[in-house]
Order: sequence, then structure tokens, then C-alpha cells
Amino acid sequence: MAAKTTTTSFDLLGKRWSALIVQELISGPQRFRELLNHLSRINDKVLSQRLKELEEAKILKRRVFAEVPIRVEYSLSDKGQALASVIREMEHWDSRWAGSSANLSGAGVAGGLLREPEAVGVGSSPGSLAEDQDSSASRPRRGLFGRLRL
Repeated sequence: MAAKTTTTSFDLLGKRWSALIVQELISGPQRFRELLNHLSRINDKVLSQRLKELEEAKILKRRVFAEVPIRVEYSLSDKGQALASVIREMEHWDSRWAGSSANLSGAGVAGGLLREPEAVGVGSSPGSLAEDQDSSASRPRRGLFGRLRL
């Protein structure tokens, strides 16, 4: 039996940070440092790796400007721009269902569908999860991709 060689959108966007990078580039081209600053919890090694993967999948275009110092910009290709509607639908779903008491299972969805990953295990003990849930009402609400919502 042959091994699976095709990559699906779930494989591509399901990797940590990939959907967030695509979402950031919907508004237009950005440099590496801009992406690093907008995605505050990602480190430069992971960002570089995800950008390479998305470029290999032809989701991103990497443009190098012959300037001193060299300037590199990342933007969405036509294939990447086609994902904008998917991302917007996810944002719509998030605004309707995530963080509310009404959802498909009736149990609530914590935070959002594709919010910025949080640091795991930093300053928390196994018993602090319940405390975090109790204090979640006092925290600002975050929408899809971890952005603050008013």
C-alpha cells in the first residue's frame, strides 16, 4: 500500500502557528520581524520553520529586495489568498460560538477556535486549572487568533 503523499488543508493549517501566520498576511505583505512582533509568543526558529513550510506549499511568497541591508517580505500567494475566506468563516464561527455558553455540545468553547497558543505549564500547578476557569470572567475576551475583542 502506498504512503499518503498529499497534504490537506487540515495538515497545513493544523500545525501550530500556521493559520495565525496566514491570518496575519491577509492584510498584506510583512517582514519577518513584523510577523514575530504580531505573533508575540512565537519564537524566531518556529516562525522561520513555518514560513518555509508555507512557502514550500505555495501558500506564501517570499520576496527578497536587493537593498542594503537586504529586505525580505512575505505575502500570500493566490493559493494563500484563497484561504482568506476560510479564515474569515472561522472568525465568524468564533464570534458566534467561542467563549459563549451556547455551542454545539452546550459546554462552551474556551477562548476561541484558533487563538494564539498559550504557554503551557508556566507558573501553574495541576490544581490551578479550576482557579483559572473561575478567574476567566475577569480576563479580557479574546477572539479568533487571540486578539482582544470589545
